[in-house]
Amino acid sequence: MPEFSTLPTEANKQHLVERLGTVRNDLLRVVRDLPADLRLIPAMDDAWSVKDIVGHIASWEDRLLTLSQMLINREGYKIEWLSDAAGVDAWNRKEYLRKRDWTWEETIRNLALIREELLWNLGWATPEELFELHVAAGETATAAGMMQEVIAHDIEHTAHLVSWLENQPRAAENEG
Repeated sequence: MPEFSTLPTEANKQHLVERLGTVRNDLLRVVRDLPADLRLIPAMDDAWSVKDIVGHIASWEDRLLTLSQMLINREGYKIEWLSDAAGVDAWNRKEYLRKRDWTWEETIRNLALIREELLWNLGWATPEELFELHVAAGETATAAGMMQEVIAHDIEHTAHLVSWLENQPRAAENEG
């Protein structure tokens, strides 16, 4: 059974908003009190730091919010889908390069501001607008589906960060 219903009801909209909050709070619990030295060391195979991963999460959330807005505004024809892994990798690289010199404070603030904008947009969208199926550039999508992608992305990176942190010497010292 899918985690989310596709029925356009206020209860399903509220469930989506609550789930967005829960997974973001899980992510923030992992990164909020992370010592400064751990924020900047590689946490992924491609040498991205925790700061870079947080910036990446914000970039994708911003992209998915923009796509959702296009769907709600019936401008799906403007959407340029990233059609394959190479396109996604190129987009990720472009965003990484754009944000790599940002400070931790700038990065975490960007994450907060994007979430605030996302929730503001969800607040005024009707359930019908969120769950309406659109065909955009040959793909079918819903604004709610885009929000579900935001949720899945938070979950994916939170799990990765938790696993990485558990393998850090400092984390092991604090447990003993």
